[in-house]
Amino acid sequence: MSKLQMGLILVGSLFVAGMLAFNWWQQRNYRRKTESLFERHDDVLLDDFKPAARPAERVEHEIVDFEEVEEAVEILPEPEIPAEPVAVHVKKEVPPVIQEKPAFVDAEIDYIAEMQTSDLIGAEEIADIFRKKFDFGKKLSVYGLNVDSVCWEEPHARPKYRNFKIALQLVDRSGVISLARLSEFRDLIVGVAAGMDAEAICPDINEAHARAVLLDKFCAEVDMLIGINVISKGEESFAGTKIRGLAEAAGFRLEADGTFKYFDDHGNHLFTLCNHEPAVFLPDGIRHLSTHGITLLLDVPRTATGKQAFDQMIVLARNFSNTLGGVIVDDKRQHLNDAGFDKIRKLLQDIRVKMETRQIAPGGERALRLFS
Repeated sequence: MSKLQMGLILVGSLFVAGMLAFNWWQQRNYRRKTESLFERHDDVLLDDFKPAARPAERVEHEIVDFEEVEEAVEILPEPEIPAEPVAVHVKKEVPPVIQEKPAFVDAEIDYIAEMQTSDLIGAEEIADIFRKKFDFGKKLSVYGLNVDSVCWEEPHARPKYRNFKIALQLVDRSGVISLARLSEFRDLIVGVAAGMDAEAICPDINEAHARAVLLDKFCAEVDMLIGINVISKGEESFAGTKIRGLAEAAGFRLEADGTFKYFDDHGNHLFTLCNHEPAVFLPDGIRHLSTHGITLLLDVPRTATGKQAFDQMIVLARNFSNTLGGVIVDDKRQHLNDAGFDKIRKLLQDIRVKMETRQIAPGGERALRLFS
């Protein structure tokens, strides 16, 4: 080994020894400083522990300056105190309620076709349906499901619909729709849907027509008008002005069709007063009109309170008869007495039971459509 190598080893050994001595001296000074800082603090773990009463108010802790010991003491982070549980009110997203069908579409009396498309469209894209709305001889209704309100409505020009329901009424007072007309309607819907790349859903027209025929037959069985006639005696006649005065005093209202109509407090039409002869009661001509009779008419399937309305008719007929000097007769000009009135009341009750059994309430929405 050369002298140079031995000198380097000696210098390195002395340097290491010096560093060790310096570290020992530095650690000894740090220990003294630390012990002197903590001499004035009680050891709460070794001393007798006496629980203190809970302070009424929050006590602020003393702040200790650790600058003198920051090199000697490892500062540990304060333990995290678990926070009180906080109730978080999360607003749940309530999915919109989608109506299965429009309010004025009735699967019992309508043939309902559907169209579904992936694109938003407006009324203009289905204009062919509106143009042929009156070609089928029955009421036709078109509804679109608004994507914003999620409600069925009559379509507007603004494109906001992907689903449509088109309903064609099958039966009304004029009878049942023909199978040929129903076929034309089905073909119209299929064609319009194909033109805008939509899906058409059309029920079987033969099944729908067969069901409509049975419904029409039932409606014919219960479609009845009950009339009470007040006719003059002999060759005498009733003056139009006197009839109008009595009718309006009793609560009737002269309508544009030349008849007097009686309504309840809710605006529901109960019965009608009309001329027993062909002439009608027009506002301008009634002062010159005279007639040999008047008729009170009750539209049975369209009246919700059949028997009560009929009893009101009897009272009014008697008032008209007494005032005008007439007699009360039926359509065969036979005198009507209490026994005859009782038979009519029983007939009204029988019709009501039949209609309600078929879920067609007299005076209800379904009845008003079928008997229109």
